[in-house]
Amino acid sequence: MPTLTRNHSSKPPAFLRLPQELLDEIISDLEHRDLVSLALVSRASSALVIPRHTEYRVLRTRHLLPAMWAHLARRADLTRNIREVHICERSNKTASDRVPKSLIDRCADEKITHVVEDRRIRNICTALGHMRRLHTFTWSWEGNPPSLPTIEPPHENAILEVLSRKKTLRHLGLSGMFGVHAPGVVYDPDSALYPVCGGHCLKEEMLISVTALAILQPDVYILARRRVDKAYERAALEAHAEPLCCQPGGNHAPSAYRLSHNSVYSSLKSRWSSPASQTASSPYLKRLKLFLQAGGIRSIDPCVVRFLSDHPGIEDLSWLPLGPVYISPHTLPSLKRLRTNIQVVGMLDCHSIESLDIYQLDPATLVELKNLQCGSVRRVKLHAFGDLGSMYELAELFPDLTWLSMPSRYGHFSLEDWLDLLPRFTKLEVFRGQGLWAAVTLNMQRMHGVIMQLVQLCPNLRQLDHSGHNQARQDWNRITIIREGPEGENVRYRVSRLFLFDGRCFESSSPI
Repeated sequence: MPTLTRNHSSKPPAFLRLPQELLDEIISDLEHRDLVSLALVSRASSALVIPRHTEYRVLRTRHLLPAMWAHLARRADLTRNIREVHICERSNKTASDRVPKSLIDRCADEKITHVVEDRRIRNICTALGHMRRLHTFTWSWEGNPPSLPTIEPPHENAILEVLSRKKTLRHLGLSGMFGVHAPGVVYDPDSALYPVCGGHCLKEEMLISVTALAILQPDVYILARRRVDKAYERAALEAHAEPLCCQPGGNHAPSAYRLSHNSVYSSLKSRWSSPASQTASSPYLKRLKLFLQAGGIRSIDPCVVRFLSDHPGIEDLSWLPLGPVYISPHTLPSLKRLRTNIQVVGMLDCHSIESLDIYQLDPATLVELKNLQCGSVRRVKLHAFGDLGSMYELAELFPDLTWLSMPSRYGHFSLEDWLDLLPRFTKLEVFRGQGLWAAVTLNMQRMHGVIMQLVQLCPNLRQLDHSGHNQARQDWNRITIIREGPEGENVRYRVSRLFLFDGRCFESSSPI
């Protein structure tokens, strides 16, 4: 371990007078946000934190980077602090790369031997083995045309084998052509040969803490599900609980599963490709997203309806049926967030709905929905503008709305209309859409004045869409309103390029 300088102060605080090894061990337990706070205390604390810890918490890369993996394999003292690893295809720009750079040794790590793929995979496995606190690993390889994630199948197996032994792992995500080489059910009835199916990461003691999202081939999915079902059955018997009723599907089973929180299935993201698709019933399922991987037929819809009837605990549903369906009004009593079409939302008793994203929804149609408990709705995404009168009625019927999204295309409302409409949503915090920019004809100076007016008219407003569109991340930049002072009397704003990183939001800011 290198000796870090402490000559920044003649009398360093007691914390900084601790032995170097103890200091490093204490800081290793801090998360990134706490690292930044510690680094800002003094130059001495900054020297302890940067870059030994700030660059070794989250790793995300779209490139091969053999020198970086060689560095991580060689420096176990640094690699052990990494919590998250995200590997993805080069075209994936949904988030920025985050890789260590400062401490890479050009002589030791940039050798030509590390470029050889066998050696690079070996370094990846060694580095993953060093990560004592690793809790999240995602590997996305969804190129066009589709390709295998590694040159040789043993390379994929080697990496997943290391991960299967990580007792700290809580989230494992595989997206792409994984498991193509895995033996089918006939050749591997005990689901022991493919690491995701047979590894420790699916043992019963891990079911409470592990989160796995694996987009696999159908046979591999069945093997993994069978392993999970057996493990859960044993765990349920030990807990004197009712074992989960599991019916492993055929080759048309959904090709994705997620295990989360204190249940086997708290979130399920499925690609339906056949009317024969089946999945196990789980009383713990909370979030369900269904989308078509290939062309489908209308006979799929009754299967989905039956599945929903068997899972009354679902709180978050995203599903667009292919044709007309009938759903009992009492099918989903716990539903809070819904993304579907107007037919489905019109059938359900939506007494606890908090978020609505309904395909082709306009204000007049939303106002006419009589099965909604308007006071519980907090978020609404509209797909059409409608007329100003229906928007006024919407503001009156949904008094607790905090998040409103209008179509991104330009609308027909004038600036006066917007300044009269938005304050009617008295609790509005976030407004999405380009309507305001259309009203000021994309004039930055006029928009500055509009923001200052809205700050006065909408006391809770904290975010608007900017006119700049980030093509790489397929999203609009944001205008973030910042209120400071005891009464929020000091107001400023900034343009924030918002991006997602493993489900969390980050901002990179610049002045408007």
